[in-house]
Amino acid sequence: MLRSTVIILWIVCSIQAISLVSLQKQSPFQIDSESITRQDFDIWLSEQKDIAFKNILKNIGGISPSLNTTLVPEGVVIASPSSEHPNYFYQWVRDSALTIRSLIYHLDDSKFDDLEISKTIEAYIANNHKLQRLPNLSGSFDDDYSGLGEPKFHADLTAFNEHWGRPQRDGPGLRASTITSYLNVLEKYGKNPSHKDLSDCKYVYSEIIKPDLLYIVKNWNKSGFDLWEEIDSNHFFTSITSLRAIQDGIILYKRYDNEDDQFFQQLESTYTELKNFIENDSGFQQQHIPYIVECPQLLKEGKRSGLDAATLLGSLHSHSLENKNLQQVYEDIPFDIDDSHIINSFRAMVADMKYRYPVNRFRTGFGVGLGRYPEDIYDGYATSEGNPWFISTASASEILYKIVFKLNSNGDDLVITKSTKEFFSQFIDLQDSIEDVVIQYGSEEYEKVTLNLMEYADSFLAVIKDHVDNSGRMSEQFNKYDGFMQGAEDLTWSYSAVWNCIRWRGKALAIL
Repeated sequence: MLRSTVIILWIVCSIQAISLVSLQKQSPFQIDSESITRQDFDIWLSEQKDIAFKNILKNIGGISPSLNTTLVPEGVVIASPSSEHPNYFYQWVRDSALTIRSLIYHLDDSKFDDLEISKTIEAYIANNHKLQRLPNLSGSFDDDYSGLGEPKFHADLTAFNEHWGRPQRDGPGLRASTITSYLNVLEKYGKNPSHKDLSDCKYVYSEIIKPDLLYIVKNWNKSGFDLWEEIDSNHFFTSITSLRAIQDGIILYKRYDNEDDQFFQQLESTYTELKNFIENDSGFQQQHIPYIVECPQLLKEGKRSGLDAATLLGSLHSHSLENKNLQQVYEDIPFDIDDSHIINSFRAMVADMKYRYPVNRFRTGFGVGLGRYPEDIYDGYATSEGNPWFISTASASEILYKIVFKLNSNGDDLVITKSTKEFFSQFIDLQDSIEDVVIQYGSEEYEKVTLNLMEYADSFLAVIKDHVDNSGRMSEQFNKYDGFMQGAEDLTWSYSAVWNCIRWRGKALAIL
């Protein structure tokens, strides 16, 4: 009885606290006059962005006043300060790479005017030089680079020698792309590394990035565990982010190498073969399924539908709108955020989880809290029932903001195809058209669609607003029934995902 009362009270309070967007006949994504004001929402966003960034830093050694540098050396990113129930007090290769990427974006935004952040990034890079060469249960460095598939390490830079889902083959590619992003920023501002163990950019490329690329060259066609650390198979997220890393490697080779012809040929052939695998041989896209199938093996076995937030994350982290000069290079990588399969993955995830999670059901027509995948049973502590995650929900917003930014920054017409009609019909009346619809850049209809996309993106951030605590802190998940947070506390990746999302909101607004 008490639990039911809590749920009812929470729903009533939530409805009163947030009606950012309302269902109106003309447009399903307009602000209701009774909703919180735009000013209130913008103030919250500004505050939450600052809170998220500060909490990222709290989980990084050397820059955090609360972490002992003996236990957590400078540049080490812990996944969470939680050391029990659950224990996330480790440095995951994947989480660390994506978190440091947020710091690099911040550094670029500040025009390289935050030396403490650059120092932290370079300490992370130097630490990973050590971790690459540390023998572990995934293998070694000297023989075949197999040790680079190790998913996580103790925070004190020692190996984790217990049972785990290994290898996880996404780490090397994510790390290589993150460090590449830093080298690009250094070049942009005419800088060189200042860390004592990083002599120059070429050294970082040859000694740290190149081994990760060689790992991908040797292992891209082998199975491994997914980013959720559960299934040993081929995975969309791993494949697409590895393809991005190989593309980064080709760019860096031309900048720093031009001597190892055999390696360059390996990079080019791997890019061609991996791209063909992703587009044709993997089963990630299937004839009668409009969305990406994250793990085709599980679909074939009848265990999952293939829907997975890893698809959205894979698209976000394998493409880049940061560097206009490189944008066309990355556009050769398939399944960007505006690809019909990604859009339909987004749409199908929302349609499923709107009703799967009771906490979402009163938000008809709104953004909703998204989980990892429909069949999820991990509750943050053990196995029972899956819940919405901050990472997944923030990624939904980021997808939408980036679509708006990409359309408007390039001055592109919006082409609505048969495959994307159902998604875009939420934002504009397409009547019964069976042909492609082209909405011209700069037209009144174009402006209407982009503004409605922004409102829809905001509604996912409004979900996050509803579920953070009064201090803006975020855990891993929020309960599907009562909406209260659970799982690892102060999850670094949650803060990084939300910070990225709010940042892209600002970039999209600035270009409208």
